[in-house]
Amino acid sequence: MVSSGRLHPLYAAVLTAALAVTGVSDGYGQSTDPSPRGSSNSQAEGAATPSDFITNAILANLAAARSECGSYDRIYRIDCLRHRLLDISRRIPEGPAYGQARQIVGRAASRLGSIQSANADTRVPKQRSRRNPRLREAKVYTAIKREKLNQAMQQASRVIEEAATQLLRAGENSEKRSAHYQKIAAAVGSTKVLLRSA
Repeated sequence: MVSSGRLHPLYAAVLTAALAVTGVSDGYGQSTDPSPRGSSNSQAEGAATPSDFITNAILANLAAARSECGSYDRIYRIDCLRHRLLDISRRIPEGPAYGQARQIVGRAASRLGSIQSANADTRVPKQRSRRNPRLREAKVYTAIKREKLNQAMQQASRVIEEAATQLLRAGENSEKRSAHYQKIAAAVGSTKVLLRSA
């Protein structure tokens, strides 16, 4: 029985976990509103330890980004990856469990944006995003000049490598986070396949 004045600690823990799960499914999976301040995100922000549910959602989002960006001409891939990593970072919960992952993925997106801006080709038609089953928000991608593409791809590849390394290091100081961050690091690192020079 639950006393009228306070919840039994076990009951409170189960209730908190249930609320976190119900609040995460839209915000970190297939939501079209990636706002970090969205109400669907607030339930999970206080999570102290990672969960398989949230980690798997992040991995699925990264796989969807890799699949989508890989379907475009190479000149659009850096901008596609930039946009989708930013979308994904906004869906990663704030707080002690995933806060560092959120920051690292967001920084990688920002650095890809700098590479994109320095090498953009505004003479080429922009690429409209095709259907992405998880990251549904429509995007428009700007090309990179073909004569600068290989150099830009190499720079972008280094950004992804550094992000994956930072994720691994971020998980080292917590046994509970380590396995989750290793998986996220591997998924981020797998996007390098999009950035191979010709």
